[in-house]
Amino acid sequence: MNALILAEKLPVKLVNKGKADNNIAPVDIEKLPMPDIRKEIIYRRNKLSIDRIIEYDASTGDKLRVVHYDYFNNEKIRAIDEFVPHTGQKFRTINYILYKSIDEFDVDSGKRIRTINYDIRNENRVTSIQEYDLETGKIKKVTLYRRDGQTISTIKEINPKTEAVIRWTSFRESQTVSSVSEYNSKNGKPAKTTYFYRDGKTVREIHDYNPKNGEWKQFTRFDKHDKIIETKVAPKYQSEQEKENIAQLIDSLYNRNLRFE
Repeated sequence: MNALILAEKLPVKLVNKGKADNNIAPVDIEKLPMPDIRKEIIYRRNKLSIDRIIEYDASTGDKLRVVHYDYFNNEKIRAIDEFVPHTGQKFRTINYILYKSIDEFDVDSGKRIRTINYDIRNENRVTSIQEYDLETGKIKKVTLYRRDGQTISTIKEINPKTEAVIRWTSFRESQTVSSVSEYNSKNGKPAKTTYFYRDGKTVREIHDYNPKNGEWKQFTRFDKHDKIIETKVAPKYQSEQEKENIAQLIDSLYNRNLRFE
């Protein structure tokens, strides 16, 4: 399909400023009646091949779109930039280099807030979405999709300052949560992994780790009524766990004002 047809027709008015979420759809926009378009063609130094075509609203002079062409092929579109009328702020770029992707920008700061990536063999099927931290400009969240391009497989959350993974959430095909792994935000070492029953809410197992070095510490299994049915503690941490259990028992006795006769 022609890239020009795939691109959103402008002008547009932003309804939602594109705060990133897991929604596959690009920034919500309200289409306005198409104005008369004035085009400006920019040629490369050889004066033969087109570098880009800039489209303006003929009546207002507002820049609406810039179409960038491949260096070796005048008919092949490399990217399309789309702008908000009256402000001139870019809110979206559609890329066609290697595979299709859409970059969305915050119209106040001009910073990138989200990138939607599509399958190299099917430009209508989403493979992943990257969300960016406005302060650092680095990735803060990655959502991976299954081959259908609709259902979520995994969500990876990242500390944009340290670039360490802080949470990894896996989903079943039914879209219920399968497991959630939490990590030390400073060193990326595992801290805890929670597995859920098929409802995605009831905890089935919890694996605890030492967040300093990622060593396995304790395993706890629950039934569907949240009752503990099995607990295992790594030998290295057994004495530590016993101390914690005694401390919890003392606190419990103290809080309930129990006394031994």
